[in-house]
Amino acid sequence: MPANADHPADIDVLEAVPRETAALLTQAHRLVAALALRTGLTVPEFRCLVLLCRRGPMTAGELATQATLTDGTVTAIADRLEHHGLARRAPAADGRVLLHADPRARLGPAFRELRETWYPLLRSHDDDLSLVTGLLADGRRLSDLAVVVASQPDAFTL
Repeated sequence: MPANADHPADIDVLEAVPRETAALLTQAHRLVAALALRTGLTVPEFRCLVLLCRRGPMTAGELATQATLTDGTVTAIADRLEHHGLARRAPAADGRVLLHADPRARLGPAFRELRETWYPLLRSHDDDLSLVTGLLADGRRLSDLAVVVASQPDAFTL
């Protein structure tokens, strides 16, 4: 039977989506905080180091944009990461100064522990996580479409 907006169960599902999404986001923040703690870093330091490890060298401004932090905050974080030997600044050919993650940055053990804990509990593989990610993205696109349709004055006739 097709969904009917007048049906209370349909409304319950629509209300559950943002609630569950918010709960998932909260859990994701808690996970990042726990991983940061395991590495001895603050959450912003951890986020910056992960970005440098995953995306490669970048300027402080680029890192600030990617990490959604201010330039000043990223400069202070870069100083601390460099002081602890987790990152280094180096000039680029174009004269910019790039921040590089040290290849020995201590993220590996935290992620290894996470994988070793996560996978047995999940009893699944990366494919399952990719499926969930795809479903979330599809849900976001569907929601975007529904907002566009709902915002059109003649979209619904009563």
